[in-house]
Amino acid sequence: MIAAILRAQILSMRLAGRRGAVFSAITGAIWYGFWCFIAFTIGLFAAHADAAALRLWIPTSLLLVCLYWQFVPILSASMGSGLDLRKLLIYPAPHGRLFFVEILLRLTTALEMVLVVAGGIAGLLRNPALGGLAAAPRLAPILIFVLFNLLLASGTRSLLERLLSHRRLREVLIFFLLIALTAPRILFASGFASVGVGPFDGIIHFPALPWAAAGHAAMGGSLLRAIAVLTGWTLAAAWFGRSQFERNLRFDSTAAQSSTAGPEAAPRGSWSERLYRLPSHLFRDPLAAIVEKELRSLARTPRFRMVFVMGFSFGVMVWLPAVMGGQAARHSTIEQNFLVVVCAYAMTLLGQVTYWNCFGFDRSAVQFYFAAPQPISQTFLGKNLAYLIFIYLEVLILVFITMLLRVDWRPAQLAETLAVVGICSLYMMAFGNISSVRYPRALTPERVSQGGASSRFQALVFILYPLALAPVFLSYLARYAFDSQTVFVVALTFSAVGGAVLYWQAVESAVKTLGERREQILADLSQGEGPVATG
Repeated sequence: MIAAILRAQILSMRLAGRRGAVFSAITGAIWYGFWCFIAFTIGLFAAHADAAALRLWIPTSLLLVCLYWQFVPILSASMGSGLDLRKLLIYPAPHGRLFFVEILLRLTTALEMVLVVAGGIAGLLRNPALGGLAAAPRLAPILIFVLFNLLLASGTRSLLERLLSHRRLREVLIFFLLIALTAPRILFASGFASVGVGPFDGIIHFPALPWAAAGHAAMGGSLLRAIAVLTGWTLAAAWFGRSQFERNLRFDSTAAQSSTAGPEAAPRGSWSERLYRLPSHLFRDPLAAIVEKELRSLARTPRFRMVFVMGFSFGVMVWLPAVMGGQAARHSTIEQNFLVVVCAYAMTLLGQVTYWNCFGFDRSAVQFYFAAPQPISQTFLGKNLAYLIFIYLEVLILVFITMLLRVDWRPAQLAETLAVVGICSLYMMAFGNISSVRYPRALTPERVSQGGASSRFQALVFILYPLALAPVFLSYLARYAFDSQTVFVVALTFSAVGGAVLYWQAVESAVKTLGERREQILADLSQGEGPVATG
């Protein structure tokens, strides 16, 4: 049965596999090569650290592995691969085997942590302080700890997938989850560490917790007690994972997305309705109609709303500790450009469900753009204008938040931020229009755990972002080198002109590519996923 599921998945990916297979292999090698280097570094540390350091860092490292395994896929706005149960329930497949496949998929979601754990174990087996290879039996609980994480991750994913399917709840849940995950860093940056970290130390080393039990066994503690503790936690995680999996089998996500009151309609005169109607006051049809359609559809898309909330919440929480570390941090480069940094970060998050894959939510309906009388270039322009409106709305929210947090910035910095965001948007949307026709991917609006770009393009983003931000970065570099605001303004002006030229050329290139690859693009956007859905 497992072989049949894998074969169906391979057949569903066969068309995409012929195109971009080499690029996918290269980007995958770069990504996992980086983590292999991290694992090698951890192995070196584990091989040469003394007993006191190992006693502290083994349970701490295992706790970090657990947190990464459970929460980083959520923070990256993609919960990894999982079974699309709607496509499998029509077959008489035993639920236990489906759950086993789901467990295997959780292994692929955090393969980086498997590499890290393997590197750490290899290093510990070479450490003379532990007795070298003779320590192998004492490291066996770490393997049980890996199984515990697999089962717990399965249950966490199933639970969050169900919760995030409820209207209004997903944004609140993501917001509070981000607060919980970033609060420790903010506390340390604000000076909390100076009063001691006793509570955290207790969590790390409490022997009844799985990471502490595995760490104590590795350092010569009771092996039987560690196995008993880890077995108990693993059985609890197995019950949690299986029960949540069974509940997902009976859960109707489509019904959860619907409302008994019918579609929401914004009352006349509300701020949202004025935002939707704004394009009709600035542009003529069909451009105004395209912008308004994009504003309304994105605002009602669960996936977009979740990423939008993450932009002005998680972005601030990530960078806020950099300006809370005392007097030196308050006059640092990050603090002086805090508003620009958090706005650029928010724009980065929005890209995965907007300009990098602008036809994703249209799916097969993209054929309408070929049949409509307006030039296809108007479609690109309308979509980009709608994205720009949301980007600047994100900027306004971030301005309000930074004011509440009393982050020091001057009105001139606000004007600078607005200009920089606009210029960066030109470059990013230029690259995004090309990527939208070169690497299109159909998106399901109600699936909040699905990424916005194709897997082979996600790694390319790491190359395109530096290119898109390079002109603005060079402008800041010129201001630093010449210590002149005039030089900065002139350099930024040249960057804006270059961005406008690049954008115009990119639109023409995207229109030409769209005409040449029309059938292929329609096929890609109409193609459904196999039984394993990739987040």
